[in-house]
Parts: sequence; C-alpha cells; structure tokens
Amino acid sequence: MNMYTDLENEMIEEIKTHLSQVKGVDCVFMLTEEDKAAVEKLEEAANGNVLMGMGEGDNQGVKEVFKKECILCFTTTKEYVWPKPPNVIMMQGGEIVGFDCAAEDVCKYEGKVDYLVMGTFIIDKSKVPTASGKPIVILPPKPYELDDSCQIKEAVLGSPSTPSDEYIRKVYNFDKSPEKGTFFLGFDLRCDVK
Repeated sequence: MNMYTDLENEMIEEIKTHLSQVKGVDCVFMLTEEDKAAVEKLEEAANGNVLMGMGEGDNQGVKEVFKKECILCFTTTKEYVWPKPPNVIMMQGGEIVGFDCAAEDVCKYEGKVDYLVMGTFIIDKSKVPTASGKPIVILPPKPYELDDSCQIKEAVLGSPSTPSDEYIRKVYNFDKSPEKGTFFLGFDLRCDVK
C-alpha cells in the first residue's frame, strides 16, 4: 500500500532521478516498510559492536536517516565520491582522538609527533593517554544537499553497518564486491509545496 500522495510520489521520483544521475551511483530504490524494520533491527544489534577493530560502533548517520519520513537506498561503484570527511570519528572520554580525512590532507599530519597516520585515518596521540573510557567509533550523519527543485528538506546520508549492507545486497540481489557500496538517504518532504 502506498502511503504517499501523487504529488509526494512525484517528488520522490524526482529525487531518485537526481540521485541516479550522480557519478558512481548505480541503483536507487525506496526501502519497503519490511526492509526498514529489518534494517533498524540489524542496526540496533550492530550498535556497540567493535567497528574497524578500534572501538564500539555508534552509527549516528543511519539513526538520523531512520528518523526521516522517506528513506531511499542507493548502491555505488568505486567512482562515487564520498561526502567530505570526517566520515568516521573516534571518541574516547568525550574527546575526539581519531578521525578520517581527505587523502590530500594526510600530509598535514604525516611526520608529526602527535599524530599516527593509518591511510586516511588520523589518531591524535596527544589525546589518547589522557582520555578515559572505551573508544567509540562514530559514523556521523552527513547532510546531503539537493537543489530546490527536489522539494525536500533536511536530507541526511548514512552508511549502513556491515549486517545491513549484507541484508540489502541479499534481498535486492546485488553483488558483494569491495568496489560497490550502499548508502541510505533520509529526508522529509516539504509540506509547503502545493
């Protein structure tokens, strides 16, 4: 059963068309209510699990996406450009002790005594000894800008946990490949559009 008006469905189709034209976006689709429920359950179970071998995970991005009225999923190829970092933040004792950065920014941290560089992930060694508690690895929500013609507000992007990614790949029959990814886009339809 469709819970959207004709105008809302039209707006959602515009957004799907817009997303499908972004370089590196492979497939765009709306999550069913059944899939939303399954993904929420998988994300809840994954919350607190060790993420990237560095600390307990907290996928704030997907949590924000699932607060929105509409949720789209899209698959990506290696050509997709991720949102501007940080996309991963490591917190300990309320302090940021690690974060990812753009590849071109790595040189700002290399060779500096206070920083440990692991690819594009940076750990601030000066904060780690003073921070207390368990490290938490946060995947933050990322604002997603669409032009005004798309008629949505407060779009947010979230990267699913591995179990949610695997669920989407299985249910929608997508190949498991390190060169392909999945994202969720959550947004509210503008109520002022006539």
